[in-house]
Amino acid sequence: MSTIKIAIDVMGGDHGVITTIAGVVHYIISNKEDHDVFFNLFGNRLDIENALSKNQKISKNLYAIHHTEKVISNDIKLINAVKSKDGTSMCEAIKSVAKSESDAVVSSGNTGVYMAISKMFFDMIHGIDRPALMTLVPSISGRGNVGLDLGANMECTSENFLQFAIMGDAAAKAIFHIESPRVGLLNVGTEKNKGTGTLREAYLLIDAVENLDFVGFVEGTDFLMKTVDVIVTDGFSGNVAIKSMEGIMKCIASLYETEVRSSLYGKLTYMFSRGILKKIKKIIDPGKYNGASLVGLKGIAVKSHGSANSIGFSNAISVAVNLVRSNFIKTISKSIENRI
Repeated sequence: MSTIKIAIDVMGGDHGVITTIAGVVHYIISNKEDHDVFFNLFGNRLDIENALSKNQKISKNLYAIHHTEKVISNDIKLINAVKSKDGTSMCEAIKSVAKSESDAVVSSGNTGVYMAISKMFFDMIHGIDRPALMTLVPSISGRGNVGLDLGANMECTSENFLQFAIMGDAAAKAIFHIESPRVGLLNVGTEKNKGTGTLREAYLLIDAVENLDFVGFVEGTDFLMKTVDVIVTDGFSGNVAIKSMEGIMKCIASLYETEVRSSLYGKLTYMFSRGILKKIKKIIDPGKYNGASLVGLKGIAVKSHGSANSIGFSNAISVAVNLVRSNFIKTISKSIENRI
């Protein structure tokens, strides 16, 4: 297999170079069999070299440093970021993919800016009007469910929902290796007469697609269940849903820790149940599912959560590598061509 080259916006995210470099190192150490993955690191050379020196040593044959002077801050206004994008670590990493010098890009930087610059340098896949932010969301299956859109489009047409459904179907096939993923459309109820006119129209469009296992409308609880493999929604509802789930998981973990520490009974209970609790934590840990991809573009762009730790960032890298290996862009393009 030819070498997979991943461009990294090293300076992005809440913790910047310290976390991103630690994430790269963690990926390399955890995937020692992946001799075909190479990293193009974009950011301040001195900061990168300093961060590398604080981590376990990795072969210099596995990465190249591309010095950039500028950084896009998390609080910058979109219009200002776009005007001053050239020379920033984020923009140069994205351009690396656009120029075919890298196969995918990963960034923890400002989400809105990241999407805007990606759309400037990557063409849309034929038949797709808008890209969608897609990621795996935790589920009791332990495998996760594909969710899109999770933040790119606040308002969607029925045709957008149709395109998201087809892209989600293609993504689930590539990620889960299943022939017929179950696709659901998020609504306030499962009845056909529920929801807005746009959703009801989208239902008819998706239902008419051949060779797509559309189960109909689903509700918010289905994000976590085994009801479907793909959940289609707009960026507003999807973003609220996934952040609510992350908040609930953190709340449960915090409450449990408080109760365990509060009494002898709590401590004894923990001693007998910690094996089970560790398994549950592993299943629902948001970091495990870190890495949202901007699908619908002719370039693989993966967004890591800004507050992700090094393991979470490493997981985002894994998403990018897997999308490249599965020929994800070609898969979606072929799926759209055959159905629209």
